[in-house]
Amino acid sequence: MNKKTSNGFTLTELIIVLAIIGVFIGMATPSFINTINRNKVKNVIYGFEGALKAAKHTARTSGRQIDICPVDDITIAKPVCSNWDKFKSTDKEPTLGWVVFHDRNSNNAIDENEIIKKVPFNKSVESVMWSKENIITITPRGETYNNGTLCVYIPKQDTLDSCTSDTEISSKLYGAKVVISKLGAIRIERFYSKNK
Repeated sequence: MNKKTSNGFTLTELIIVLAIIGVFIGMATPSFINTINRNKVKNVIYGFEGALKAAKHTARTSGRQIDICPVDDITIAKPVCSNWDKFKSTDKEPTLGWVVFHDRNSNNAIDENEIIKKVPFNKSVESVMWSKENIITITPRGETYNNGTLCVYIPKQDTLDSCTSDTEISSKLYGAKVVISKLGAIRIERFYSKNK
């Protein structure tokens, strides 16, 4: 008598393997989402920090006052300084960004041949809030005229009403703060939420 042997898997074995894979995916998903959110916030923070460092370096090496401001459209030749509230919108606006410039005629506007660096703000679901005036000025000594705080966060079930260095951050938000002192020192404070 010939017995037929099977080289395949039984249905029960396949179901058990799929259940184990499902458990692993379920455990990894929150960590993966947190990693994506952390990277979105880091990209914005590092872009802003890069603009600040470029302004500080240029101010020190040139001996001139350098300004940074948010703009609606960094793709045009002569962008216009804008309000930081634009960065709080939920639209995906690919033209938002920061411009580092030397305001030669002190008109608080970006004129031709004044742009030093353009930094795009690749918006997805981040919100940005600044605590002071729209234009940040860096002196030749690397100092600012006033301190300020930039809050970058991904709204979940909450938003920020204000952004200062001592603002209490809800555990429902995921992001970080960039605090700039009058001496021009830059400090990054994270407030990544551990809630899913």
